[in-house]
Amino acid sequence: MDTFQLFSFMHLVTIAIVVSLSIFIPVICKNIFSLRINIHISYIIGSILIIHELIKPFYRYQFYNDPLIDIIPLHMCHLASVSMGLFFFTKKHIFFEIGYFWGLTGNVMAILTPDLNVFFDWLYFTYYFGHFMLLFAIIFTLFCLNHNINFKSVVRVVSITLAFLPFIYLLNFILGSEANYWYLNTIPEATSLLSYLPNPPLNIIFLIPIGLFCMLCVYAPYRYFKK
Repeated sequence: MDTFQLFSFMHLVTIAIVVSLSIFIPVICKNIFSLRINIHISYIIGSILIIHELIKPFYRYQFYNDPLIDIIPLHMCHLASVSMGLFFFTKKHIFFEIGYFWGLTGNVMAILTPDLNVFFDWLYFTYYFGHFMLLFAIIFTLFCLNHNINFKSVVRVVSITLAFLPFIYLLNFILGSEANYWYLNTIPEATSLLSYLPNPPLNIIFLIPIGLFCMLCVYAPYRYFKK
């Protein structure tokens, strides 16, 4: 297995496949199936999202030898996946809002700058499968279920994110130095935007405005194309 290299040819191919399928499949479903059928498809997508997040700690512990303290599904991408799954079953708008903004910020960053060491082992495939499913679920909801967001959605998710932040930070402190949920304890090894920030906890000062800016960035194109 080759050592993972950021934005190498194989990495760019992987990104292209993930993004293309995330858009192509919803477009096909939109044009082929009725809204009623797409609602039934959404139940399947929701089941996959939730089941995958529930079993992920077990297979990562059993097959990848990841410490249990590192694989509690509390990262933003994990919570966004569960939130999208809950949205498909409950149709509660707040779950889609969380999935949308966390999924198009933290999840997209994870797709572009993954915390991986090698290409084409099982961790590589399962990593990109989980992040693909979240991106696909968001685009499917916009295309096939005609679900909308507005500026109030930004305000709500920013408020929820700020409310979660101290609890995640406290949880990292309780679990010990190895816990790094939301990357509040240490900078991830993979090169990303976080690599250019000060070491924790000073990075939180910059993470908050950056997070707000990113959420506005993923809302602005939606607003533009919706008009």
